[in-house]
Amino acid sequence: MIEKGPKEFDIDTYREERNKKYKILLDTTNSEKELHKFFEENPSFIPGAWTPGTKSGHYPLHCALITQPKLQGLTTRIPDFMWIATHSSGWYPTLIEIESPSKNIFKNNGQPTSNFTQARNQLEQWKTWFSSASNVQQFLEQYQIPDYMRNERQMKLHMILIYGRRNEFEFDATKSKERMSLMSDGMELMSYDRLSCDRELRNAITIRLNANGKYEALSIPPTFQLGPHFANRLLKIFGINEAFNKTIDITDERREFLKIRCPYWEDWARNGEKGMVGSSDAE
Repeated sequence: MIEKGPKEFDIDTYREERNKKYKILLDTTNSEKELHKFFEENPSFIPGAWTPGTKSGHYPLHCALITQPKLQGLTTRIPDFMWIATHSSGWYPTLIEIESPSKNIFKNNGQPTSNFTQARNQLEQWKTWFSSASNVQQFLEQYQIPDYMRNERQMKLHMILIYGRRNEFEFDATKSKERMSLMSDGMELMSYDRLSCDRELRNAITIRLNANGKYEALSIPPTFQLGPHFANRLLKIFGINEAFNKTIDITDERREFLKIRCPYWEDWARNGEKGMVGSSDAE
């Protein structure tokens, strides 16, 4: 039975307010820790949810941003975030590294800075890790990649480095051109200024893989809706209700309504996703 409860936070209002908040944060802090926290609370800002090149119509796995995903056996720095993007023929572990927005890419002589080289080399190390078949197999098991993706779609690694500000190169044609050649295949370089709230990720949540090998919900935006498209993730991710308690910009009535309705959609997914539903925004 579909029920309509208190309305979710309007996505366009959310997008406008969060974009303003992000700009203020970006102009007042160079702290990676503060930016990481903002992105955890607002996963729709992090790029990589969609397949690179031509954007697919498929949401990322569980429509969830994974924070600080560990790669077993890797002794260097772990990624800050990861999406698992997919389309009909392929899927992409998309690793995202964020660096301080105050860091420059180039020295005065036009050569890459040591900070940038170090950040880029970090991505190269992840690429090397994924070149091992045993590591890939371990990844498939650790992150519970579904059989339909393993057996029917090709895996391709995608990595994104978020580094620096646009004002370093936007008025310098030489730097702009050189910047595009700094990354190797499968890597993408973005400035912080390029990020904004993606309204199509209104239902994206932030999760982590805990020490017990289970997905745990950390953050759920106030634009979140319950419905058939994402019902299955309620069976894969625990702590949803606890995460609702930390969601801001929703009323207590909306919060309690979501908690009450989650078991309905869990049962719907557990029973093979059978039964009629009105639409994707049915709650």
